[in-house]
Amino acid sequence: MPLLDTLNTTLTNSTPDALWQLQGDLLAEGFPPDAPIMAVLDAFHIFLNELTASATAREYSHFASILDMGAVGGIAIQNLLESRDSEGWWQRLLVGGLSESLMIIAARQYVKAWDNEMTSDFNHAAWFLYRHYWQLSAEMQPDLDRDERRRLVDELLAPVHNPEINGTAKAALLGRLFQLLLLANFVHEPA
Repeated sequence: MPLLDTLNTTLTNSTPDALWQLQGDLLAEGFPPDAPIMAVLDAFHIFLNELTASATAREYSHFASILDMGAVGGIAIQNLLESRDSEGWWQRLLVGGLSESLMIIAARQYVKAWDNEMTSDFNHAAWFLYRHYWQLSAEMQPDLDRDERRRLVDELLAPVHNPEINGTAKAALLGRLFQLLLLANFVHEPA
């Protein structure tokens, strides 16, 4: 059955392309465009696209910062070697070292910017997931006290808001939560 194969692929290797295929298969199987699973699919697709674009930008910024550091270092070394016998050699060494250090710090800010950019994407995904996990909990455990339900959903998404947890771990957690929500909606939704 193509739909189950596509779902399995999406759950084991979530990519925007896999979600695109799953959307087509769901619609072809008769899932309505406004079905809850489609909302999950939409949000997951947006999250993966943003993550892919930002990760690519981060990798590029990281590579560019390394090239910048090498270029500045090469120029500083060349200038020092050419003026090694002159009177202001130590001063040029100090100024060159300070200048290169500032360039390195500035270049690394590009990589830090990725973490800040992704925080917004992580928060947006968590916002979407919170409500859907609340609803899923309400359907599966209708007798659960609302304060306990809130505590559990808050606890589930707490790592997303923890500044001590790196972006890669947050992305992996959110991806897994989207996968589980997709599966839960697939199992509980009539076609």
